[in-house]
Parts: sequence; structure tokens; C-alpha cells
Amino acid sequence: FYGPIKAAFSITPTVMPERMRLYANYPNPFNPGTTIQFDLAKEEPVKLEIYDAMGKKIRTLVDLVFPAGSHQQSWDGRDDSGKVIANGAYFCRLQTSAEIQIQKMMHLK
Repeated sequence: FYGPIKAAFSITPTVMPERMRLYANYPNPFNPGTTIQFDLAKEEPVKLEIYDAMGKKIRTLVDLVFPAGSHQQSWDGRDDSGKVIANGAYFCRLQTSAEIQIQKMMHLK
């Protein structure tokens, strides 16, 4: 018998987001890719799309139902046809059944 076993650990409770939130992408400016993070307060359908400065949709990253919580999505800097995007300003648009949020992104070569 070696005596009592001592263990050191901590449990970090998961805090669920209280509302939908789209965070600024990172890195920003980016080249060639970037990561987009968002929170959802409840399970719901999500569309995550990229638009150019003229308002033309160039890429749909996500069109799925997501559970509540924090999520992230990578973007490789390509449009829906697979072409690398030009330098400039782009907008990430997060849409749920109740809300739309937009963040500006910069692509630099």
C-alpha cells in the first residue's frame, strides 16, 4: 500500500454563447487563407458567404444546421469556381433564421 493517490486537475465549464456573433477573421489582412469564427446561442441553419466590394457573392462556405456553441470555418481565398481571389476588400456574411452579421476582410498578396 502506497497511501492516498493525489491528482491535480480542473474542470472548465463550457459557457454557451448568449447570442449569435460573427468575429473578425484572422489573420486580417490575409493571404492566402483566413479563419472565420462565430457563435450561436441555439441550434439553427447557418449560411456563411463571402462577397466582394461590389456586393457580388463569390463563395458560399457553409449552408448547414449548426448546434449552439462556438464554431470556426477556414477559407482558402478562392471563389466558388476555385479561382484565387484578387487583392481587395471582401465581406463575410453570417445569416441565421433571425439575424445577419457582416465583417469586412482584406486580402493582400
